Amino acid sequence: MGIMESMDSTSREDLASPGPGDVVDEPGFADVAAVMAVKHLDDAKSRLAASRASEPTDMHRALVLAMMRDTLEAVTAAGIGHVLVVSPDDDVLLAARAAGARGLREASGPAGVEASQLLNHAFSQAAAAVRGHWPAARMVMMIQADLPAATAASLRSLVSAARGHREAVLTDRDGTGTTILVRDTAVSDPPRFGADSAAAHRGAGAVELDPGRVRWPDLRTDVDTAADLDAAAALGLGRYTAGALGRRSPADQRAAAAACRGQC
Repeated sequence: MGIMESMDSTSREDLASPGPGDVVDEPGFADVAAVMAVKHLDDAKSRLAASRASEPTDMHRALVLAMMRDTLEAVTAAGIGHVLVVSPDDDVLLAARAAGARGLREASGPAGVEASQLLNHAFSQAAAAVRGHWPAARMVMMIQADLPAATAASLRSLVSAARGHREAVLTDRDGTGTTILVRDTAVSDPPRFGADSAAAHRGAGAVELDPGRVRWPDLRTDVDTAADLDAAAALGLGRYTAGALGRRSPADQRAAAAACRGQC
């Protein structure tokens, strides 16, 4: 089995060496690992699919994958030391690998548990892999994979703000959910993603970053509905999500303007 099947099949020495998912030229974030947990694409973002009912299934899958790729691109551009995606879906793992992240096949969770608990199980699996294979990592950032407006600058700012806290949480736009949880890697308790997760994480001791919800709007705008997607679009979609929707990303618009300058 390759790394997309199981990280346990690769030696600690190999994983500790620079490779996909590892950044070695950003000492400020070399001790940080980012992990994402992504459902099988057939099951992902059911509320978004319901709010965009006219969209064919294959286009919905492409949109979910595009949002993950934009989130990954922001994470890697931020210079995060290690990046890992856990998922049961082959297409997700392949896309993660292509983006320079490492892929970990999700282990089966306990039977009969709610979907939110399966998400927490997957995040816990990823965090355990970080502890086992990247012992130099001191912080793990559990980040939702549906942040298509995320920027590297915001992620660097957020990680810097989280330093010194054992656990720190960033809430979503309405302040009830969690988009990012940053923890000391020594914390092994399961995270508390799901309904009212912001309160649950605070109750477990996490410090809320920016409780006034003024900073990092791009990192707060996770996409569960068509309205959320519109909110992300207003901030500026990443190139993959923009492409999946047939739009131009801000970067594409700037490139087109530069190419046109003085000639159009």
